[in-house]
Amino acid sequence: MLFKLAFSSIRHRWKDYLLLFSGLVISSAIFYVFETLAANESFLKMNGQSVSGMIGYVFSFGSVLLGLLTLIYLNYANSFLLGMRQRDYGLFIMLGTRKSRIGRLIWLETMLLGLTATVLGIVVGLGLSQALSSLIISFLGTAAKSYQVWWLPAVSWTLLVYLGLFFLAAGWNTIVMTKKPVLQLLKADRQADLRQSKPLMLVLQLIAGILLLAVGYYVMAKPMMYRQYTVLIALITLTGGTYFLFKAVIVSFLNWLAKRSFAQKGLNGFTLAQLRFRVADYTKVLTGITMMFAMALGAITVGIGLYQTIENNARLTGAYDLRIVDPTAQQQRLIKKLPLQQKNSYTFFKQGNRLIFAAQQFNQQPFERIQMQQNAADAKIKKVSGGNPELLTTELNSYLTETASGLGKSTDQVVVESSPAVGGTRHQVIFLRANGFNQNAAIFKKLAKSEQQKTPAAQRANLWLGAWTGYLQLKTLYSGLEFMAVLLGISFLAMLASCLMFKILSGSFADIPRYQLLRKLGSHESSLHWAVRREISILFVLPAILGVTHVLFGLKLFKSILNNPYQQLWLPFGIFGVIYLAYYGFLSFVYQRIVLKREIDK
Repeated sequence: MLFKLAFSSIRHRWKDYLLLFSGLVISSAIFYVFETLAANESFLKMNGQSVSGMIGYVFSFGSVLLGLLTLIYLNYANSFLLGMRQRDYGLFIMLGTRKSRIGRLIWLETMLLGLTATVLGIVVGLGLSQALSSLIISFLGTAAKSYQVWWLPAVSWTLLVYLGLFFLAAGWNTIVMTKKPVLQLLKADRQADLRQSKPLMLVLQLIAGILLLAVGYYVMAKPMMYRQYTVLIALITLTGGTYFLFKAVIVSFLNWLAKRSFAQKGLNGFTLAQLRFRVADYTKVLTGITMMFAMALGAITVGIGLYQTIENNARLTGAYDLRIVDPTAQQQRLIKKLPLQQKNSYTFFKQGNRLIFAAQQFNQQPFERIQMQQNAADAKIKKVSGGNPELLTTELNSYLTETASGLGKSTDQVVVESSPAVGGTRHQVIFLRANGFNQNAAIFKKLAKSEQQKTPAAQRANLWLGAWTGYLQLKTLYSGLEFMAVLLGISFLAMLASCLMFKILSGSFADIPRYQLLRKLGSHESSLHWAVRREISILFVLPAILGVTHVLFGLKLFKSILNNPYQQLWLPFGIFGVIYLAYYGFLSFVYQRIVLKREIDK
């Protein structure tokens, strides 16, 4: 009977439950996506074997943080569930229903909702994993060895964590709702936390917040010093520092604004009252959102940084991307499609195991080489003319005889002579450098494959064709990390979006009568819309400011795999900023439709 009543309650109020249910589904789906990475040890080892220590940092930090964020999110969801149903439960008790039966009804509703949301979340997570992995692989041209969309340990962990948390939430809800007085149940949504913090306490919280953040930033800058404790220290200090800083700054700033003439203009006083009404809750929300923001932006920044680093490091392996010996007609057509920066063509004669070049041709077309500097990023391309035959011989050997050339065996020798004797077979070699590997990968693959086919099968695996070969080697080494970083970034971004949506929209029901009252008092329509946008902007702007700061310091953790983690930050920051701003516009619009349009309808 209770099961039917719980099911009927959810079915008849499905519109009210839709926000809660969809948020829980998204949360469990994201958790499943994360676990397809974190719980797959073979995937982690295969794709991060060269930087296994960093993989440990990423996933230990991510697992703990995602667990905390899941707790925060489910706490919001649970509060929303109780707030939505507490009036009904109060009325049931007033009509004579025993509290024990109300308690069992609450337990069943919570578990039914949690079980359905978790199972559906796993199904959504399967589709999300497939879509995201395909998108990342196609967009970045990366690979993910051993990654499996369906991963049984991920299913097990998702069910265990979410059903366990829902079981605890159901028990807590039962205790809270059956112990509360009826009047408190009926009026709980109108009660605010009006406790005032003393100035001395605010100063101490500010100092504590700054000190904790300073410790966290310092530890992240010295990961090799603190090793396995880096993640633990950073997690505790950054989360605690963020909370105390927000608590002190927000309360102090609101108190300061309330005493200024600013509070007397338009609906500024109303907005300040709204924020002060919810200041304790907003502090917790902003802390969680800030950490999610930092993880999402940081992971995406690292992923894009790896995408750029692979190509930059490949450029250091050779001044030319490909060398083509005796190009065929098909290869000539492919070369014409490349946006070339440099194309040098040389002739040589093969006499036995000697590849003889005339030095004079290098005066007209100097051969180019990479000159390394103390800082790899400062490496330069230097030209070598025919007047330096020894250096030319060394450089040409690296392309033609270091492994196996298309003309013979790796025992061949390059010879550069001022007046070579004509004899043997005449050949041509072309050296190419294009404007990037990523955007020209398809053409490079075809050229490299056709060039490899000129070489005996036994020698193809070790055939060096230039920087393109280095690019493929680096891609194999780091593409798994690249895939993981971007997938994690998208996952945390989705969790951030879900948490923001849930927190903002869950408060809309309580705000409807307040905005109705403002309308009746004669507030202008534009002022109401502006008040809504301004209040919501607090939940977006403050986490963004501190989240960006966390990322700027946190990128130092990845110096071991990124030559310059701060290179071209405008790209990931710009992409993330556009998405974040668009999401603010979307939530602001939806919130206004709820709290203002309903008033018009009534």
